[in-house]
Formats: sequence, structure tokens, C-alpha cells
Amino acid sequence: MTVPRMSQVIVVKAFTYLPNDADKRVVITALVKALADARKIASDNIDVIVEGAMNREAIGSTGIGHGIAIPHCRTNLVKDIVCAYGTSENGIDFDSLDGEPVHSIFLLLTPPDQKEQHLQLMKSFASQIRKEHFCEFLHQVKMAQGLVDLLTEFEAR
Repeated sequence: MTVPRMSQVIVVKAFTYLPNDADKRVVITALVKALADARKIASDNIDVIVEGAMNREAIGSTGIGHGIAIPHCRTNLVKDIVCAYGTSENGIDFDSLDGEPVHSIFLLLTPPDQKEQHLQLMKSFASQIRKEHFCEFLHQVKMAQGLVDLLTEFEAR
């Protein structure tokens, strides 16, 4: 089993600037639409995937703190793990564990048969977040390539 890295599953074409007044559903919908625009999912599956992510969100917030949220769901509508990234200048209320607004949102879609890869990816990403300066650099990212470069750099440490 090969465990993917966040830098490998990020869909560069799905880098999204989020509206300042967005709520969770608006954010998740925007990121799912970005994946559809990047041809990673079929556009007629947008609503199903949004509902899947919202249902997961209802179990407990994916706002993990440090201004980061990782909404996710397992779906047979993707063949491989894919991730869209959204950024918010002002921050969005995502019911985060630390009560802080979220500026960086990673929407992760995983095929049902890759549960273990998903868990390993999340564990690996959680360790990146804990590294010194990662979160402050992440909040400064304004372009897709900058995001990929940052993730690649920290994954190599």
C-alpha cells in the first residue's frame, strides 16, 4: 500500500479563493465545484458529494485548529484520493476545536476501498501542521503552486 502525500493529492486547478461571508456548506460546495471544473469528479455528482461531506461534518467539525479545516468524505465517485484547497482572507466560522476562524480548507475525497491510505494521509498531514512555522506559511499562500511547494518542502523535513 502506497500512502499518498498531501502534495500529491492536491488538485492544483482546484485552488479556490473563498467568499468572506461563506458558511460550511458554501465552502464545501465551492471546493466540490472546483474539483468538477478540474474534471476530477462529474459535475452531476456535485450535490451528492456536498451532502456526503456535510453529513460527515454533522458528526463533528473537521475544523482541526490553527486556522485549518479538513472536511472529507468517502465516495465511490472518485477513483483516487483527491483534495481541493480553499483559502479565506478573513477566516470562516467552521466550529473549529480551538474556536478560531478557518483560513485554509482542504476538502478530501477518498474512494471507499482506500480507508487505510486516507487515515495515513490524515496522520501524516497532522504531523505537518505541528511543525514550526507551517501554519503561518500556509496562511500566506496565495497561489496553487505556492501551496504545492510548501507541502512538498514540509513533507521532506
